Amino acid sequence: MTIVDFKKDYSSFQEGAKRLDEAMKGVPDRVPVYAQMHEFAMGELGFQANTFYTMPKILVPAILEIAKRYGIDVGLVDYDVYNIEVEALGQKVIYFENDIPDVDRSVPLITGPADLKKIRTPDFETAGRFTKIIEMHSIFEKMTGVTPSLQFCAPFSLAANIRGIENLIRDILLAPDFARGLFDAIVEEVLAPWILYQKKYFPHVKSIGGSDAFASLPIINMKIFEEWVLPYILRLREICGPEVYVPNWVGEKRLKKPEDMLALKLQVSPSFLEGQDPDVAALGPEFYKAYAEKNDIPLVLGVGASFMDTSTAEEVYQRVKHYVEVGKKKGRFALYLCNLSAETPPENVRAAIKAIHKYGQYE
Repeated sequence: MTIVDFKKDYSSFQEGAKRLDEAMKGVPDRVPVYAQMHEFAMGELGFQANTFYTMPKILVPAILEIAKRYGIDVGLVDYDVYNIEVEALGQKVIYFENDIPDVDRSVPLITGPADLKKIRTPDFETAGRFTKIIEMHSIFEKMTGVTPSLQFCAPFSLAANIRGIENLIRDILLAPDFARGLFDAIVEEVLAPWILYQKKYFPHVKSIGGSDAFASLPIINMKIFEEWVLPYILRLREICGPEVYVPNWVGEKRLKKPEDMLALKLQVSPSFLEGQDPDVAALGPEFYKAYAEKNDIPLVLGVGASFMDTSTAEEVYQRVKHYVEVGKKKGRFALYLCNLSAETPPENVRAAIKAIHKYGQYE
């Protein structure tokens, strides 16, 4: 096991949290940057994945340490979010030595209507890694003095993981009653109780974000978005509170009217608009800034994971410069580095931060 002498005090991230809060409301001193970087931190410090993702006392300070070293403003606890609920329900998750854990989709947990009985509220004290997630956030709060942001796997992606995405789309088309039963059970038996359980430990939480990678174009179409994705997130918001949101749908570049997707995004993430690459690269940051200003909401632009992995440092610098110069006008803007991986070149992360620091300043 890698031995790292972690600090015990990362209270400096309080400044970054304040900068992000000011950016969402108006004009801070500089554009803030945050990142999904658990894989990057694991690779940077040389941990094995099967250790890293099961030991909160390693994962949390590792992320904070690497975020601090590279100049990331906002400290976040991130992990393999898509695996937590499914693992507790009984779906097999494969742990690797050098890669993030992943769902074993070769044998879906739900093979037909009779299996819906498997979807019952887990015992959050004993099932899966629920207690480790609570421990992660508790360590984060103690080390930073910042209230953590909580996470969950959004309903559609959870359904796709335990049923299989091809099976799920077939069910929606050919067996909608079965599909409705699946989604109802996911929301009411698993996700709502899990979110409320987390809120018990962190009653002052302001952000509970759902991850929903399967809910993207062209995996699904707009009709499925409107009838099968959006309603169940809205139900979660109704049950659990307005802190619940889902920001990470992608694919609007594929639409004749990308605004149609953005309008749906605002229903499930009404406090800010998030755009990510490759959509932002295709449509331009100007499109997103204009839409955010028209709807009087803050904007977050995400620099894509694939782009960060495969581009040169100069290409990263120029893209971040462009996004920041457009996005920061009149304030209410933050930049997001999407899912930095163990393969992301460190010089690319440094190039992104250098561009933010140079072009993200406000007078």
